[in-house]
Amino acid sequence: MRLIARTVDYLSTTALVLPLWFLAYHYIQTKATDLPTKVVRDAFLDVVFGRAGEAQRAPLEAVDGLWGTTKTLLLLLILAHLLVPALYDWIMHARYGRTLGKIMVGIKVVPAGTPAANVPGRVPVGAWRAARRTVVAVVVPWAAVLLTWYEIALREWSTAGLFALASLIGFLDPLAVLGPRRRTWHDRAGGTVVVNVKALSRGWSATRTVTRNASTAVARGARERWQASRAPGDRPGNPT
Repeated sequence: MRLIARTVDYLSTTALVLPLWFLAYHYIQTKATDLPTKVVRDAFLDVVFGRAGEAQRAPLEAVDGLWGTTKTLLLLLILAHLLVPALYDWIMHARYGRTLGKIMVGIKVVPAGTPAANVPGRVPVGAWRAARRTVVAVVVPWAAVLLTWYEIALREWSTAGLFALASLIGFLDPLAVLGPRRRTWHDRAGGTVVVNVKALSRGWSATRTVTRNASTAVARGARERWQASRAPGDRPGNPT
């Protein structure tokens, strides 16, 4: 259930960032289309004003400028892929204790030690506790994964290997649910626990039903014993 909720949250936040990729691609494509015209114009002006050396360097400088712009946009997109999920995870858990994915599957984050009777109500996790969860669950693993991809794109293999090693935190964290109370590392870092609200609701409904049935049975037995204890002559409608 937690895996389904996390998948829904990541798909939702990724959908928010995807338009930025199309805008960046359109911008780079426009720059690349205008590049030959700009190179010819700058080279022509350099020749006219007697700057032959600069005219020769103009094509290389233009290409380097486009490559630098591309790397900058790529890094900004990576930061967007990191910041959007992190802010979403932090704000939703701090204020509501639930993300859209958790609402969908019926689970909730509450501070460890919260009484079961308080779970159905609003139990704020708090900004600081939620921030600790977000750092371990989102910021560290996703920053490592995105930077690994960025370094691979730049063919920086040694740095990519270091980031890939750090990204193992994100892959190993879910395995911690096999421990007591299914608490992951980010649960322990934030002092929280994830509870199944639907299961608790079913348990409370069953408890109320059993209590109500037991009360009815007790009342019925008491009435029958009271009627049996009365003398026949005392019953209504019996002639004395």
